[in-house]
Amino acid sequence: MKQQTELSIIEQIDMDTIEMFCRQIYYCDPYTAMHAEHVAELMAGLASLIFRSSDEISLAYMVGLLHDVGKIKTPEHILIKPGRLTEEEYAVMKRHAADGADMLAEIEGIEAIVPVMRHHHERFDGRGYPDGLKETEIPFFSRMLSICDTFDAMTTHRCYREPVSLRECLREIKRCSGSQFDPAICKVFIEFIEERFGFTLEEAQG
Repeated sequence: MKQQTELSIIEQIDMDTIEMFCRQIYYCDPYTAMHAEHVAELMAGLASLIFRSSDEISLAYMVGLLHDVGKIKTPEHILIKPGRLTEEEYAVMKRHAADGADMLAEIEGIEAIVPVMRHHHERFDGRGYPDGLKETEIPFFSRMLSICDTFDAMTTHRCYREPVSLRECLREIKRCSGSQFDPAICKVFIEFIEERFGFTLEEAQG
């Protein structure tokens, strides 16, 4: 039943609409657009190991592209601030997950991915946002997105910090397995990155 629903989404989505959103994200903040492309590629690679279905891989890529679409509504002075956000600014930034879900809910044919957008900043232990969902209450693609999103954010340069190494990032992801991240997906993701970049985390730790 799940595969039939996702296949229906793939068949119904108007790619011109997706491209329009991607252009809007780029105009708002080129970094966010580049980040979305990176996350989409990570999502597709991870999905190829978990699902091995072309429809689910395509859907994973699509939600990666759109996961930050709500940032279109984030005030520019917060979105592209050259430094760390204040608590008040961070509270505004956090609204992008719900904002993105609200925007996509208005588009016929992709209603089923709206929860994925809304919940990609939830945590496995229930301490995330916007709704404090935990474990399997969180949509599966949202749990995937959480890891891919974090990986790219940590390993790319920002104006207020330098990127961490791939090994440091994987060590942090492994440390947060079971708290921030789904441990089963976490394990597959680490194996995916190890294979993609040709090293093992165990060797790096040794």
